[in-house]
Amino acid sequence: MKLSKTTTRVILAVIILLSLGVSTLFLFTKQGYHEDELLTYNLANSSKQLSIGGWNTPEDMNEYLAVYPEHRFDYAQVVQNQIIDASHPPFYYALVHTVCSFFPEVFSKWLAFAINLAMMTGALLMLFQIGKRVTGSNLYALLAVGGYALSVACITTTVYLRMYASLTFFVLAFISLTLRFYEKKNRVLVTDCFLLLPVVVLGILTQYYFILCAGLTGLVYLVFSIKEKNIKSLMLYIATALVGAGLALAIYPHIIQNVLGGNRGFGSLNFSVDAITIVTYVFYKLGTYVQILTKDLFLNLLPLFIGSTVLVIAAGIFFRAAMRRKLSRKAWFVIIPAVVYFLGIALVSPFNSDRYVMASLPLIAMLYTFAFIRIFRFLFRSEKLQWIQPLVMAAALVIGLLTVQPYYLYGKTNLYDAKTKDVVFVGTAMLEWNKCIDKFMNYDNIMIVQTAEMSRTLASELETFANDRGVVTNGKITAFADAYMNNGDVDRTGGDSLKNLGSDPRIAAEDEITVYISRLADSDTVIDSITQNTQLKNYELIQADYSFDEFYNWYDYFVETESYCNVYRFYK
Repeated sequence: MKLSKTTTRVILAVIILLSLGVSTLFLFTKQGYHEDELLTYNLANSSKQLSIGGWNTPEDMNEYLAVYPEHRFDYAQVVQNQIIDASHPPFYYALVHTVCSFFPEVFSKWLAFAINLAMMTGALLMLFQIGKRVTGSNLYALLAVGGYALSVACITTTVYLRMYASLTFFVLAFISLTLRFYEKKNRVLVTDCFLLLPVVVLGILTQYYFILCAGLTGLVYLVFSIKEKNIKSLMLYIATALVGAGLALAIYPHIIQNVLGGNRGFGSLNFSVDAITIVTYVFYKLGTYVQILTKDLFLNLLPLFIGSTVLVIAAGIFFRAAMRRKLSRKAWFVIIPAVVYFLGIALVSPFNSDRYVMASLPLIAMLYTFAFIRIFRFLFRSEKLQWIQPLVMAAALVIGLLTVQPYYLYGKTNLYDAKTKDVVFVGTAMLEWNKCIDKFMNYDNIMIVQTAEMSRTLASELETFANDRGVVTNGKITAFADAYMNNGDVDRTGGDSLKNLGSDPRIAAEDEITVYISRLADSDTVIDSITQNTQLKNYELIQADYSFDEFYNWYDYFVETESYCNVYRFYK
């Protein structure tokens, strides 16, 4: 079935509006933030430092996250924050800072979300262009876009207030433009290079994983260009990529340092891991990312993912071996970046999280969609019967949105309803208070203190968590946990401000106070210190910390804000 340009544009616009509308509805329900989402605002907007061991106000918390008039459009501060953080390049943060600068002194989830809406609009347009270039069919391209746009994967990417929606756009734009180069053969013009150049520059300056995806796409283009003797276009392509990389490096020279030894908080960890631990951990990581893919694209039903994958692979073998049908070369511009990127990131990502593979999920959704189109066309010769596939896809997408909760919405906490006037957060030198700032804004006064006594059970909890998932740890996880908790902490005793609570006049005058006790801190030590050194001798649990069993990944267990602390009310 052929669709006219006008009909295609209308349907594509409807799909994009539906996707963005559903994402917006989900964001209305979002209550709470991932740690990195709060860091998005801080790193984009502020040089504010909070008082450790003393009292802060809600205004201090707001200034930590929002742009204040004297710092509007202060991009030098944005860059400086990224140099200090040493994890990511500055372009995404500059975008967030720009939007927030139009709303000074305002912290709102909607500001960063506006950027995600714009970027995902562009990403879906690029995905359509890729699908059309690969298949030559508007209908097939629309099916691929719809299959991703209304999936949990797309909604999760859109509602997560980080740079991954932007990364997804630049990855898809790069692949689309590479296909444009490939289609033009040796008729590539300098104007085509000027389209590709900003995508390379801004992609690198958005997130370093762009380099991996661009490299995989470029490798496919390199091989086919050499085979087809399209050397002129290949030289222009390589020159554009090199100039783009050079410009990105000139704009932000810290790229090399970040990529080769970025400060992720683990740079100084030093412990040995034996071979069997590595092997079992690799299988655990792959299994974890299969879980992620299953939730994002297959209704959170592992049998559905396994059955679909087996069917697609078997069909591919059948078409190639029995039917002698080869895949078009254009298809490899989707297959290689999607599959190798996903598997590569699954194996090398510092933590097991969906955000690292978000940029590959549109391509994976497209691969499954096109594979099933081919299967259905082979099984059902009647054009009417071929409509079974889009109807099944539509039903599956609706079921997925109704039954599978996207990540990063939270909303299970009662901590936004302050039980007392003031709050104390007790953590460690790992600065865990970053994860709770939005909740602290509901109190009149906030004290952040640190204890030198780390959790005495965390290492064994991590060990059990890993062993239960098939990782033969041989005690190495305990060593890792110890290294994690002590990382970057030169003088734990000197940084212990928990003792200040006993001499603080505000606490002495309090009849009750809320206390957050971080997961990394030793709860018994903190409770004993408060009850013995203040007049607050009694306490009750307001909200208990969540358990490991509620998470697929130990790292996200640490950075979920709602599930990071035991929260108590202490009273006289």
